[in-house]
Amino acid sequence: MKIPVNEWSHLAFTVQEGTIKVYVNGVEKFNRSGFPNVFTTTNGTFALGVNWWDTPFKGQLDELRVYESVLTSAQVAELAQKTP
Repeated sequence: MKIPVNEWSHLAFTVQEGTIKVYVNGVEKFNRSGFPNVFTTTNGTFALGVNWWDTPFKGQLDELRVYESVLTSAQVAELAQKTP
């Protein structure tokens, strides 16, 4: 999926017990198990805007939030509605 150019988009990621969900503008677009447990180890690597095989993201990240627990789909949708 491509994020629209020159348009604000709300992106959210949740990870719980190896399952990652990716939301775009409050709607779940991707769900996959087997995500490495990078958030509770001392040697995990997690990066935003870049990965090892694609062209790096050329844009801006704004209002980054990290939560201690997994948000529900309803909570993600509510956050997406509150932002521009």
